Amino acid sequence: MADKNLLKDLAKIKLLALDFDGVMTDGFVYQDQDGRESVRCSRRDGMGIGILRRSGVGVCVISTEKNPVVSARCQKLKIPCTQGVESSGGKGEVLKKFVKDSGFSMKEVAYVGDDVNDFIPLKLSGIAMTVADGHVLLKKICRYVTKAKGGDHAVREICELILKAKNIKPKY
Repeated sequence: MADKNLLKDLAKIKLLALDFDGVMTDGFVYQDQDGRESVRCSRRDGMGIGILRRSGVGVCVISTEKNPVVSARCQKLKIPCTQGVESSGGKGEVLKKFVKDSGFSMKEVAYVGDDVNDFIPLKLSGIAMTVADGHVLLKKICRYVTKAKGGDHAVREICELILKAKNIKPKY
């Protein structure tokens, strides 16, 4: 259960920014003998993202990895993504630009990351969040740690928490 102060702050969120690998996936990559990669994603996370978007909250992905899998998943979910961001500082700059271009303030952003390359955008965002199996350093700076692991419906958990904070009944 989230504390009341967190819910109060989540009610102000206009953008949910997500890392991809380890947040929208379980952090593993499957590679066949021809070098093709695939990952495991949660359909429940996808449903949560759709519900959140229809409720007026923006969602985007900022990923270190440049991979067609990331593009394909984000395209299917109809959310913008930036890939190939090499450093935590680079992710922070991408987040700042996206927020500025969208007309939001950083206080209106919740960022979800799972590893040390998410440190700067987590520090910049209004609400820093990580998944249950996120890196221990992130857990020290995040206001919310999901009960679910990355790729195991953690994003859905966050989407539902934001909707609850905003007192929005999901539109299915």
